[in-house]
Amino acid sequence: MALLRDPIDVSTPLETAVTNAQGIALFPEAPTGVVHLCARGVGHGEACEHDLGLVAGGSISTVLALPPGATLSGQVRNLDGTPAVGVRLMALSVPSVPRQMPTQAVTDANGRYILDGVTPGAVRIHPFTPEAQAQTREAEVQAEAWATLDIQLAGFTPVTVKPRRSRSARWRHFQPATDDDIKAVSVGVPLRRQDDGTWTGVVEAGNRTVTVTGYHGWRDFHGGKEVALSPGEPLVVQVPYDPSEHLVIGSPHAPTPRFFEFAGHVLLPDGTPAQGARIAVAQPPMHVLRCGNTPPTYQHVRFEGSGFAVKPAAGHRTVYAWLDDGRSGSVTVEAQEGERIVADIRLEDTGAVVGNLGPPAEPPFEPWPSLHLWDDEDRPLRRVTGDGRFIIAGLPPGEHTLSLEQDPRRHAFVIHAGGHTDLGHLRYEDPQ
Repeated sequence: MALLRDPIDVSTPLETAVTNAQGIALFPEAPTGVVHLCARGVGHGEACEHDLGLVAGGSISTVLALPPGATLSGQVRNLDGTPAVGVRLMALSVPSVPRQMPTQAVTDANGRYILDGVTPGAVRIHPFTPEAQAQTREAEVQAEAWATLDIQLAGFTPVTVKPRRSRSARWRHFQPATDDDIKAVSVGVPLRRQDDGTWTGVVEAGNRTVTVTGYHGWRDFHGGKEVALSPGEPLVVQVPYDPSEHLVIGSPHAPTPRFFEFAGHVLLPDGTPAQGARIAVAQPPMHVLRCGNTPPTYQHVRFEGSGFAVKPAAGHRTVYAWLDDGRSGSVTVEAQEGERIVADIRLEDTGAVVGNLGPPAEPPFEPWPSLHLWDDEDRPLRRVTGDGRFIIAGLPPGEHTLSLEQDPRRHAFVIHAGGHTDLGHLRYEDPQ
C-alpha cells in the first residue's frame, strides 16, 4: 500500500507499507493533510480511495478491493553488459491517469527486478539509476499474466541546453521573452534550470529530442531540436523557440494559487459531533478564463472524525460539509495567504439523491454524462466515483427532478430530511 500526495512525482520513492496476514497495513507516522491511499499486490492491480483527510492526532481508514493485475520482470544491464544494481523502476499505465499509484521495484545484485501488481495494458517504465534518470521504456502486459522486459542502458552524458528566441517574424509584435518565461526543458527527461539561464542534466545516450516550452503574454511558445548523444561526451546545444500560431483570448495560464488553512469541526443539527463528513472545497481554475459559465470543480475530502483541516484558495470562500445521508452545511470565510481560520460547520436536515450511471453508447470527452438538477444548476455537493456511482447531497426536502445531459427524459424523486433517495441505474439514451 502507498500514501500519495499531490503533486505525484515518479522521481520520488513511494511511502509504502506492507499488509499483514489479515490484509491490514498501517502508516503510524502518516503526515497531516490530504492524501490518496492506494494498494497493489502480487497478481492484483491498483485500487485507490482519493482525497482522504488527516488531522493531528486523528486517523483515517478504508477498505480496498484489488482487481486482477499482471507481473513484469526482467534484468537491467549497464553499457558494458554488467548487471545494473540498485536501479529503481517506476511503472505507470498508458495513458497516465491522474493520481495514479506507480508500481515500483529495485534491481538486485544481478540487476533483476519484479514489478508486481502492474495494471494490465500498456505500461511505461521510468528507470532511475544512481547516476541519473534513464529514458522511459514501454511494455504491454495482460491481466493475470507474467511479462518480461530486459533493459540495456546506453550510458550517460552531461547535457547543457541554452534556449534562445528565434529570429522568426512571429515575435515582431511581442516584447522579448525572458529566461523566466521558459517553464520546462527536457531531453526525454527533465533538465534543471541554472542561474545563468541554461538548463542542465545527465541524459542517457542515443538519438534524443530537446524540447523547450514556456509562455509569454497571451501565447505559448515551444522549440525542438534533434541531437545525438554519445556516452561520456558532454553536449552544449542552443535551441531556438517560437510563439504558437494561435492567440489565446485572455491569459491562458492561471496565476499561482495562494492558500490559507481552514480548520474546525463538523456538527450535526443538534450540535453533537458528526462522524465521516466530507469537506468540499472549490479548486483554483486551471485557466484565468473559464469557458462560458462553467461552475468551479470541488475537491471532496473525507475525514473520519468530526475534525477537519483543509487549504482553500485565499480570498472570499464558502466551504461545505456533507454526509453520505445528504445532510449538509456550509460556512463562508475570507482570509489572506498563510492565515489560519478556525470555525465549525453545522449541518442542516437536507437529503441526497444517489444512483448509478451507465456510459453512453458513444462516450463524449467526459467518461460519464453530466447530471442536471432542474431546480439548481450549480450544486457543489455532487460526486461521481470511478464506477459511475453518483450522489448529490444537500437537497432540501421535497420534490425534485433530475436528468442526464442531452437526454430529454426527466427523473422525478422526493427527498426526505436526513436520508437518500436511490434512483437505481440511469442509462443515457440518444433521443435520435
